[in-house]
Parts: sequence; C-alpha cells; structure tokens
Amino acid sequence: MGERTNRMGLIAFFLVTLFVYFWLPIRGGLKTFLLVLIMVSGWLSIFELVSILEARPWVIAPILIIVGSVIWKVQRDRKQELKKSV
Repeated sequence: MGERTNRMGLIAFFLVTLFVYFWLPIRGGLKTFLLVLIMVSGWLSIFELVSILEARPWVIAPILIIVGSVIWKVQRDRKQELKKSV
C-alpha cells in the first residue's frame, strides 16, 4: 500500500506544481525553480503511469474511450461550424 501512495503522491506533486506554475502570478527565480520541478516530476510521473498501466492494463480502456470521444466531438463540432459559415 505504501508504494502505491508514493506513486500517487508523485503524480499529485506534478499536477500541483503545474497548476501553481501556470495559474499563480510567480516571477523570477521561483518560476524557474518550479519549471525544473515540473520537468523532473513530470518525467518520473511518466514512469509511474506506465507501471500502473502495466499492473492493470484494463485501466487504459476507459481513458482511450474518453479521449476518443472528446476528439470525435471536437471534430464534429468543427465540421458543423464550417458548414454553418459557408
């Protein structure tokens, strides 16, 4: 259980630092430091996500369905907008 908590903690740390970097008004050296933290934790998070998917391959199916549905809807809406504008 402890190993899983560490994995989720690393991914959560990456998401929090990403949020702070983009949405809070931080300048100078602190922003550079956050960027370095994002790069390092993001790189490590990729390996953690891959290990989670290797342990539970069925997890990727709903993710692919959601991503595919969003892409399909965006493309359909763009085609409808093009037809309306012409």
